[in-house]
Amino acid sequence: MIGSVRRLAAVIGLLAVSAVADAQPLPSWNDGPAKQAIVDFVAKVTTEDSPDFLAPQDRIAVFDNDGTLWPENPLPFQLMFALDELRRLAPDHPQWKQNPVIQAALDGDVAVLKKDLKKSLSEILKETHAGTTVDEFDQRVRDWLSTARHPRFDRPYNGLTYLPMQEVLAYLREHGFRTYIVSGGGKDFMRVWAEDTYGIPPEQVIGSMGPLQFEIRDGVPVLARQAGIDFIDDKEGKPVAIHRSIGRRPVAAFGNSDGDLAMLQWTTMTRSPSFGLIVHHTDPEREYAYDRDPASSGKLVTALEQSEQQGWVVVDMKRDWKTVFETTAASDGDMSLDATNWIAEDIGGRGVVDIAQSTLSFDQPNHVTGNTAVNRFSGPAKIDGRSLQLGPLATTRRAGPPALMDQENRFLKALSAVRSYRFDGQRKLLLLDEQGQVLVKLAQLDR
Repeated sequence: MIGSVRRLAAVIGLLAVSAVADAQPLPSWNDGPAKQAIVDFVAKVTTEDSPDFLAPQDRIAVFDNDGTLWPENPLPFQLMFALDELRRLAPDHPQWKQNPVIQAALDGDVAVLKKDLKKSLSEILKETHAGTTVDEFDQRVRDWLSTARHPRFDRPYNGLTYLPMQEVLAYLREHGFRTYIVSGGGKDFMRVWAEDTYGIPPEQVIGSMGPLQFEIRDGVPVLARQAGIDFIDDKEGKPVAIHRSIGRRPVAAFGNSDGDLAMLQWTTMTRSPSFGLIVHHTDPEREYAYDRDPASSGKLVTALEQSEQQGWVVVDMKRDWKTVFETTAASDGDMSLDATNWIAEDIGGRGVVDIAQSTLSFDQPNHVTGNTAVNRFSGPAKIDGRSLQLGPLATTRRAGPPALMDQENRFLKALSAVRSYRFDGQRKLLLLDEQGQVLVKLAQLDR
């Protein structure tokens, strides 16, 4: 149910963007050649009496992700996730220190990692995720996104998408385009959040892949992640991946680096009409400025040199974008637990029973009530800034099915260990232990 509500909210949000686009296309873009080129291209390929009209099935647009739809500094966000996972799991794996890449990661020696980002990411993912099921990996990514924040912008990573590019995605879809991500990042990593974040469903996410193995574990069929990388979706690999996954040549491609050069060439050099766009990072105050010598990834030399000859649009971030990131309506500091109601989406990384509702209500000052999924409970709540302690909690004493009783025990145990809380800006409440680890993730309920 929560997932359905989230998807409905995303659709409503995209419709709202489209409604604005009808009145003023791409409102976060400054008027100029870059914005006009996008509008003109869409008009000529979607107007039926135009000689450049394209049937809807041919309207395919592909987008790089890192540096094109969201930032890639100080490191690509998937590597930030892998580093956080490494630190979380390291105490249980002292042997990892024998691996120089892993040791550099644990020591925070970013310079060593930057020498070969793809190899570093592969090594870290091999140690932290080999053997996990795809469902377990998905949950780890969700947990990380719900708690991790960008070191410079202090916002959730999936709250740092470029608003002007979000408008391009919505504008294209409004005019019958199918939008795809084609990224060097991990396909499974992006599939977790791409639909909620960009409106791009998992089947339209193309990325690098690691090997998977089908297994039966405790009578349940699973796909288990294996060590290594099967395919790197970067540079010349991007056109190959597009052909394998889509079977049609795109008519529009959006990138930001030489890693996107082959995708831009594949899209634009052998067909007309077509459209290519490069996001040039020129804004160190609002985001970052780099091309030839990036801090981590995103080197842009050859594609930039070829842009004029090939007719690709080069977006000057500082000049062409009115704003870079969406302005949040309220910061965490403006939000309060007072008179709020919540339902658990995950307890201790093990999810919840679909038919069960474990709830928490801050219905009175310094007091909580709720339902464990079987029994009602109530008790004191001590709130001091972001510090939070609950209990002791008094409960009713009904018995229930084993699965629900297990959920009740996990929920009450987690509540007793809560020491702080945090919002993630998406109507989610995270209850944290003394180390700041997520104990319970809850979604807000309307009264």
